[in-house]
Amino acid sequence: MKLNRRILDKTQKTDTTAIFEGISVVGDIKGSHNLYLNGEFEGTIDLTALFLIGKTGKFKGEVKAQYVIIEGEVEGKVIAKEKVELRDSGKYRGEILAPSVMISDHAFFDGTVKMLKEGHEVAEPLPITEEPQEEEGESFKDYEGS
Repeated sequence: MKLNRRILDKTQKTDTTAIFEGISVVGDIKGSHNLYLNGEFEGTIDLTALFLIGKTGKFKGEVKAQYVIIEGEVEGKVIAKEKVELRDSGKYRGEILAPSVMISDHAFFDGTVKMLKEGHEVAEPLPITEEPQEEEGESFKDYEGS
């Protein structure tokens, strides 16, 4: 594999840690620098910066970051304080929690999205104590077959 010196120089200048193609990591990462993943990672990531999964990157687990960009494959839970972008080449399966989510028309998405207020942590949902009551004269059955 040929080392791209330009990419390596750029990652060093922008306080970015890179896991390149051909590298597989299992474990946990916590930090304040950007993380660029073009290899494989399984575990948990907790960043106060950008997490970018490149086109050949594969991530499985849970990530918390300021901003997440997905161009590769992700399976698991993604929590972002600002935004999650699922770009054209991205493939995602799991749960996204963020105040802003962008899913490209050509991306693959199989999961759920929960919108949060910007900068807020995830709050547990309130329990539902009673079944919602139908208004008289209308029910979902009335709309079946229309």
